[in-house]
Amino acid sequence: MSRPNDAYQRLFLATLSSPSIPDLQVLVKLVSRSYSQDVHKHMADIGLAPKLYGYAEAKGAPTAYVMEYINRPFGTHCQLLKPEDKPSKNTAYHLKDALEKIIAALDEKKYVHGDLRSNNIMIQTDGMDKSVDLKVVDFDWAGKAGQVHYPAEQNRRDSVAW
Repeated sequence: MSRPNDAYQRLFLATLSSPSIPDLQVLVKLVSRSYSQDVHKHMADIGLAPKLYGYAEAKGAPTAYVMEYINRPFGTHCQLLKPEDKPSKNTAYHLKDALEKIIAALDEKKYVHGDLRSNNIMIQTDGMDKSVDLKVVDFDWAGKAGQVHYPAEQNRRDSVAW
Protein backbone atom coordinates (compact mmCIF):
# COMPACT_ATOMS: atom_id res chain seq x y z
CA MET A 1 0.00 0.00 0.00
CA SER A 2 1.48 3.38 -0.93
CA ARG A 3 1.30 6.26 1.51
CA PRO A 4 -0.51 9.32 0.18
CA ASN A 5 1.64 12.44 0.00
CA ASP A 6 -1.16 14.95 -0.12
CA ALA A 7 -2.96 15.62 3.18
CA TYR A 8 -6.29 15.84 1.38
CA GLN A 9 -5.94 12.23 0.24
CA ARG A 10 -6.03 11.24 3.92
CA LEU A 11 -9.29 13.06 4.73
CA PHE A 12 -12.70 11.65 3.90
CA LEU A 13 -16.29 12.60 4.56
CA ALA A 14 -18.35 9.73 5.88
CA THR A 15 -21.67 9.03 7.56
CA LEU A 16 -21.70 7.80 11.13
CA SER A 17 -24.73 5.60 11.72
CA SER A 18 -26.19 4.32 14.94
CA PRO A 19 -29.58 2.86 15.86
CA SER A 20 -29.95 5.45 18.64
CA ILE A 21 -28.99 8.63 16.73
CA PRO A 22 -29.71 9.99 13.25
CA ASP A 23 -27.01 9.68 10.60
CA LEU A 24 -24.23 12.18 11.17
CA GLN A 25 -21.74 13.50 8.62
CA VAL A 26 -18.20 13.09 10.01
CA LEU A 27 -14.63 13.56 8.90
CA VAL A 28 -12.32 10.55 8.83
CA LYS A 29 -8.57 11.17 8.92
CA LEU A 30 -6.14 8.37 8.10
CA VAL A 31 -2.92 8.63 10.11
CA SER A 32 0.14 6.42 9.60
CA ARG A 33 2.19 7.95 12.40
CA SER A 34 1.41 9.33 15.85
CA TYR A 35 -1.79 11.18 16.70
CA SER A 36 -2.59 12.57 20.15
CA GLN A 37 -6.09 11.52 21.06
CA ASP A 38 -5.53 12.95 24.56
CA VAL A 39 -4.79 16.47 23.30
CA HIS A 40 -7.59 16.31 20.72
CA LYS A 41 -10.10 15.14 23.34
CA HIS A 42 -9.00 17.79 25.88
CA MET A 43 -9.41 20.58 23.35
CA ALA A 44 -12.74 19.19 22.11
CA ASP A 45 -14.07 18.88 25.67
CA ILE A 46 -13.66 22.64 26.11
CA GLY A 47 -15.01 23.50 22.66
CA LEU A 48 -11.68 24.33 21.01
CA ALA A 49 -11.51 21.37 18.61
CA PRO A 50 -13.93 19.15 16.68
CA LYS A 51 -15.40 16.30 18.74
CA LEU A 52 -13.43 13.07 18.46
CA TYR A 53 -15.92 10.21 18.14
CA GLY A 54 -13.40 7.37 18.02
CA TYR A 55 -10.86 5.55 15.94
CA ALA A 56 -10.34 2.24 14.17
CA GLU A 57 -7.08 0.36 13.83
CA ALA A 58 -6.26 -2.46 11.42
CA LYS A 59 -2.88 -4.17 11.23
CA GLY A 60 -0.84 -2.82 8.32
CA ALA A 61 -3.18 0.11 7.63
CA PRO A 62 -3.29 3.71 8.83
CA THR A 63 -5.44 4.41 11.89
CA ALA A 64 -8.78 6.02 11.01
CA TYR A 65 -9.82 8.83 13.38
CA VAL A 66 -13.50 9.76 13.22
CA MET A 67 -14.34 13.31 14.22
CA GLU A 68 -16.90 16.05 13.94
CA TYR A 69 -17.08 17.55 10.48
CA ILE A 70 -16.58 21.32 10.73
CA ASN A 71 -18.49 22.77 7.80
CA ARG A 72 -18.89 26.33 6.59
CA PRO A 73 -19.12 29.08 7.73
CA PHE A 74 -15.80 28.06 9.31
CA GLY A 75 -12.69 28.90 7.33
CA THR A 76 -9.02 28.68 8.19
CA HIS A 77 -7.16 31.33 10.12
CA CYS A 78 -4.85 31.34 7.09
CA GLN A 79 -7.73 32.58 4.93
CA LEU A 80 -8.42 35.38 7.41
CA LEU A 81 -4.82 36.56 7.10
CA LYS A 82 -5.23 37.31 3.38
CA PRO A 83 -5.01 41.07 2.73
CA GLU A 84 -8.35 41.16 0.89
CA ASP A 85 -10.07 39.57 3.93
CA LYS A 86 -8.34 41.60 6.65
CA PRO A 87 -10.37 41.48 9.89
CA SER A 88 -11.63 44.61 11.60
CA LYS A 89 -9.84 45.82 14.74
CA ASN A 90 -12.65 44.46 16.90
CA THR A 91 -12.52 41.04 15.22
CA ALA A 92 -8.71 41.07 15.57
CA TYR A 93 -9.13 41.72 19.30
CA HIS A 94 -11.52 38.74 19.66
CA LEU A 95 -9.19 36.63 17.54
CA LYS A 96 -6.23 37.43 19.82
CA ASP A 97 -8.33 36.55 22.86
CA ALA A 98 -9.41 33.23 21.30
CA LEU A 99 -5.82 32.34 20.37
CA GLU A 100 -4.72 33.06 23.93
CA LYS A 101 -7.45 30.66 25.17
CA ILE A 102 -6.04 27.94 22.92
CA ILE A 103 -2.52 28.44 24.28
CA ALA A 104 -3.80 28.54 27.88
CA ALA A 105 -5.83 25.34 27.37
CA LEU A 106 -2.78 23.53 26.03
CA ASP A 107 -0.54 24.92 28.77
CA GLU A 108 -3.05 23.93 31.49
CA LYS A 109 -2.34 20.24 30.79
CA LYS A 110 1.32 20.76 29.75
CA TYR A 111 0.39 19.88 26.16
CA VAL A 112 1.92 21.13 22.94
CA HIS A 113 0.24 21.08 19.56
CA GLY A 114 3.45 20.84 17.53
CA ASP A 115 1.94 22.26 14.34
CA LEU A 116 -0.10 25.25 15.50
CA ARG A 117 -0.13 27.34 12.37
CA SER A 118 -2.80 29.28 10.58
CA ASN A 119 -4.07 26.45 8.35
CA ASN A 120 -4.67 24.28 11.46
CA ILE A 121 -6.95 26.82 13.10
CA MET A 122 -10.56 26.91 11.90
CA ILE A 123 -12.31 30.22 12.48
CA GLN A 124 -15.84 31.56 12.41
CA THR A 125 -16.83 35.15 13.08
CA ASP A 126 -20.34 36.35 13.75
CA GLY A 127 -20.08 38.93 10.95
CA MET A 128 -20.82 41.75 13.39
CA ASP A 129 -17.34 42.01 14.97
CA LYS A 130 -18.65 40.72 18.30
CA SER A 131 -17.23 37.21 18.53
CA VAL A 132 -14.79 34.71 17.08
CA ASP A 133 -15.08 30.93 17.40
CA LEU A 134 -11.87 28.93 16.88
CA LYS A 135 -11.32 25.20 16.48
CA VAL A 136 -7.86 23.66 16.41
CA VAL A 137 -7.35 20.71 14.06
CA ASP A 138 -4.54 18.31 13.13
CA PHE A 139 -3.15 16.71 16.27
CA ASP A 140 -0.52 14.58 14.51
CA TRP A 141 2.40 16.24 16.34
CA ALA A 142 0.60 16.98 19.63
CA GLY A 143 1.41 15.50 23.03
CA LYS A 144 2.94 16.19 26.43
CA ALA A 145 5.56 18.94 26.52
CA GLY A 146 9.04 17.42 26.78
CA GLN A 147 7.84 13.99 25.65
CA VAL A 148 6.54 14.46 22.11
CA HIS A 149 8.93 14.98 19.20
CA TYR A 150 8.34 16.36 15.74
CA PRO A 151 10.54 17.31 12.82
CA ALA A 152 12.39 20.64 13.07
CA GLU A 153 10.91 21.77 9.74
CA GLN A 154 7.49 21.84 11.43
CA ASN A 155 8.71 24.96 13.22
CA ARG A 156 9.58 27.13 10.21
CA ARG A 157 9.03 30.82 10.93
CA ASP A 158 6.76 31.26 7.87
CA SER A 159 4.34 28.59 9.15
CA VAL A 160 3.59 30.06 12.58
CA ALA A 161 0.01 31.21 13.12
CA TRP A 162 0.76 34.60 14.63
